[in-house]
Amino acid sequence: MTIITAAIKDGKVSISSDSQLNFGSLKVHSKYVNDRNKLFPINDSVIGITGWSATSQILEHLIQTEPSTFKLNSRWEIFETLLALQVKLKDKYFIETNEDSDQPVESNQLDGLIINPYGIFQFGSYREVHQYEKFWALGSGKRIALGAMHALYESNASAQDISETGVNAAAEFDDSCNLPLQTMTLNLNV
Repeated sequence: MTIITAAIKDGKVSISSDSQLNFGSLKVHSKYVNDRNKLFPINDSVIGITGWSATSQILEHLIQTEPSTFKLNSRWEIFETLLALQVKLKDKYFIETNEDSDQPVESNQLDGLIINPYGIFQFGSYREVHQYEKFWALGSGKRIALGAMHALYESNASAQDISETGVNAAAEFDDSCNLPLQTMTLNLNV
């Protein structure tokens, strides 16, 4: 898995990730792999991806080949982008849309965090989109990262400090996360 964190503070929004790859119980430290980035700039946003390497690579390919498809400035724009991507994911990339018999809708197998001048957004595999006001985390180290970010948020720490602290805590205590980390910071439209 992975850890992706994001925080908003003092007119800045920051996103951070770890760099470890996992293949089941096999963990691959970043010093062994070249394609360890989990943060992808697109238009005026940055997308952090968790989950399967295959679906992350598909989304990375779409970001590079079809950047105009990605409209990400609000919950509804992100939702509509995910709807538009679903057909491509199935027809061009052969995504397996079934997860289990109780799922409410067809899955796109994508989970991630987005930062941009309008805030922090999380999207899930059923195309649900949520917006967060202060901070959020996604991935296997999520609970650890959220606790660390919550403890730091009311201090003098910057958005970057807060998001990086979440990744550092997850890397310290979750065996699916590891350093080094990557961070990108943007200005908010306030």
